[in-house]
Amino acid sequence: MEIRDDYKFLRVEDAFKALHLNISLIGVIVELDFPTASDCSCTLKIIDPWHSGSGLPVKFIARANRALPRVESIGDVIFLSSVKIVLVNRKITALYNETSSSFALFNGEPGEGFVPYQSSPKFRIRDQDKSFLSNLREWMITYKFDDGSCCFTSLKDIKEGEHLNLNCQIVHVSKDDKDRCYIFVWDGTEMPPCSFVAKSERLPLCVEPEMMLPTHVLRTFPTFGSVLRIIVENVTEKQAIQCLQPGQHVKFLNLFLQVNMGLWSATFSPSTKMQYTPRREMQSFSPQREKFSSRWNPITRCISSPSHSGITGVAHEDAPFVTLMDILTYSNVTAKFRCVVRFIQVFPRDVRNFHDLNGKFKLLAILEDATARIHASLYADEGDKFFGCDPSDEEALIKKLNKLLGGDRMNEAPRNPLWVQCCLFSYYRNKNDQWGSRRFRIFDTWINAK
Repeated sequence: MEIRDDYKFLRVEDAFKALHLNISLIGVIVELDFPTASDCSCTLKIIDPWHSGSGLPVKFIARANRALPRVESIGDVIFLSSVKIVLVNRKITALYNETSSSFALFNGEPGEGFVPYQSSPKFRIRDQDKSFLSNLREWMITYKFDDGSCCFTSLKDIKEGEHLNLNCQIVHVSKDDKDRCYIFVWDGTEMPPCSFVAKSERLPLCVEPEMMLPTHVLRTFPTFGSVLRIIVENVTEKQAIQCLQPGQHVKFLNLFLQVNMGLWSATFSPSTKMQYTPRREMQSFSPQREKFSSRWNPITRCISSPSHSGITGVAHEDAPFVTLMDILTYSNVTAKFRCVVRFIQVFPRDVRNFHDLNGKFKLLAILEDATARIHASLYADEGDKFFGCDPSDEEALIKKLNKLLGGDRMNEAPRNPLWVQCCLFSYYRNKNDQWGSRRFRIFDTWINAK
């Protein structure tokens, strides 16, 4: 590839030797941190064909956040004019000053046009700039970015209270009624199951309980592997994540992992950044969603389910296993399923209240697997079949319930419930609102005697 060298833009590698000089640059954005509200600043990193390192930091300082660059995608191209090379925390950095510098942002995809999607008032594009921009776009198709991939952690290996770097796909981005943003990310692996310390309060079904996602959104989620929620509450962080769209592949640096009510989530730390993901890595992340077939066989592929403990039996051993996300996103309201789950909580808690005044068994359980949590009920004869003992034998009920919940006593904490197989069917309670009134019930499942 040839890129014109007789040009006023300096190569990125030469910028490292231009301390205290005002220069102009063009480069591809490979890393982005988040604006700071206190001083209206942000930092990104750029590379070009002659710089094979991790990139040149470019720090932007403005009088208002709206004047800062709003990068739509890592891998986009930026033009910079009259930036000063300085030392920031002992690192060579290009400093952008709103009063004396200018910039322009362009889509980094090959074949895109030459109109910037954001630019400062002073910027003007020239014919030679268009040639340079086209060449950079073509170069990025095959460029191998040195991102230190060995330092990235899969979701299957995360640990509570630690910082990590995550290479992932954006599944969904949304905001709740309290103006809190959530980024839903996935890497194809399953997050570790959590122990439970909550004794009395009901466990939520998801990290974002106040904005339960509708079915049409859940159908865009992969049905295998775990989806991690990244919670974004800082105003400037919300502005920075506007560049994120479902389907994008992003590398997050220095996310903080936490567990609340048995649910994993992540937050940004002061040093969190977003980094470029090469296109060839994006291709390996394409989730393969399968077509649903028969009523008892909602998916034709074999899923990767945890091996179950064997403490439960089912009447339909020939039915394939599905995930809870398969169940939530199934195309029909009513269907039957077989899955491997954990019973993480039941209501009522007192076995003496498992039967109503008419003697009918009624119990609500919260089930989870690596993909989701749901409410599922046990009702009437199916409840009695499930426990397989005399309703008046409280000791036997308590013993079986404790085994199911993973503790010697129902209120013991922490608990680590066992993986069990069970059969579920879905039904609706309101014919005029079938999806809105969709519910799940356990059937043809029992706790084995030993």
